[in-house]
Amino acid sequence: MKKDDRYKSITTLEVEISSFTGGGYKVRYDFARKLISWNDGYMWNNNFMKSLTPEKLEMMQKGLPGTGMLEWMEGYNKGELAKYGLPTANPSSWRICVNFEDGSDLVSSRTKNFPKNWTKLKELIEATTECCFRLR
Repeated sequence: MKKDDRYKSITTLEVEISSFTGGGYKVRYDFARKLISWNDGYMWNNNFMKSLTPEKLEMMQKGLPGTGMLEWMEGYNKGELAKYGLPTANPSSWRICVNFEDGSDLVSSRTKNFPKNWTKLKELIEATTECCFRLR
């Protein structure tokens, strides 16, 4: 399967970042139902669910392949940290869960090591949710 085809077959995408104290954020994109769910671990009253507009859906479809997310998730799962990640002194962590049309999934996570292309994914999340996606 070609790279872009894999991204087109994503049905749900869940991205979570958290600090060692337990605070953080989780965003879930349901592309089939065209919904975005936001969970704010710092302030529960900032949680929301809203529709994924056609413009934001297109932004995700065009932007996700450029992040290299699936490739570095698989790299992390193979232990290729030096190739795909950067160690951090901060004990924060990330977790991503991707579900595909065929029912398969891909889950990857790490603590104290963030992907080199994390900023591309973070900026895409911020553009589509209109929320800041970085730890306090």
